[in-house]
Amino acid sequence: MREAPASVGDRRWRAVAEDVRLLGVTTRGAAEGAARAHGAYAVAAAAMGRLLSAAALLASDAKEAGSGVQLTADGGGPLGRVRAEACADGLLRARVDHAQVELPPAPGGKLPVGAAVGRAGRLIVERVDGAGIGYTSASDLVSGELGEDVAQFLWASEQVPSAVALGVLVERDGSVAASGGLLVQALPGADPDRLEAMSARLESLRDLSWRLAEGQAIPDLLAWVVDKALPRLVEEPLHFGCRCSREHSRDLLRVVPGAERRQWAADEGAEVVCHYCQTHYRFASAEVAELASPGDPDP
Repeated sequence: MREAPASVGDRRWRAVAEDVRLLGVTTRGAAEGAARAHGAYAVAAAAMGRLLSAAALLASDAKEAGSGVQLTADGGGPLGRVRAEACADGLLRARVDHAQVELPPAPGGKLPVGAAVGRAGRLIVERVDGAGIGYTSASDLVSGELGEDVAQFLWASEQVPSAVALGVLVERDGSVAASGGLLVQALPGADPDRLEAMSARLESLRDLSWRLAEGQAIPDLLAWVVDKALPRLVEEPLHFGCRCSREHSRDLLRVVPGAERRQWAADEGAEVVCHYCQTHYRFASAEVAELASPGDPDP
């Protein structure tokens, strides 16, 4: 597993306050790590950062080793598919089809994440348990801004009234100054009026990224949303990284049709590139030849 030093400081907080569940994350390190890995321009960095925060929020229930959540926003926009993954051990990683995309700013000078992601598609959520069994569900994208889309998914697919705020601040030099998210979910029997008031407060946090960049803490923001002191929050570390390895890349080569592998062995070998961290794994001709045999069946 590969990790990046930029991940220092990422955290998740969770608590239950009366009839609501509260979650908050900071993901600046993971967003910066993903942006650097892909050489992402600002709007791609912001989209990956938002989806990383959303994945970290939704993965709060993943406790078994090997379990986690993967989110894919496929809205037909110029970024292509944006994907983020959060694992039970706190590992976060993200990818985007087209990282070097530039668009005119949205009203107010904000990054046009919705236009870049697109709205003509779906948010796909795959939850994987500790046994490696995946459960996939999806909902239509609402705005492509991702916060509204995650809230819509939780209602449409899981029937849980939720409010979500996601924010990423990208500096002029392309570095990520802040990234994080908040999630408020109703528990059974929750007071609808109280939930609506908290949702309105969360909706007003459109400047979440600026608040985080100025040093405001997630626990304080959650307390402001519920308008009261919180019980003790559970705090968990998160970190940017990748689960790719040379061994896994070798296994991928084994499933390539035999004729193709034999051609690579006869030429200059093969290279496997991780779509998440962009690590290149080079295999010499002799290594590829060891994987291929004349008796390999071809499709």
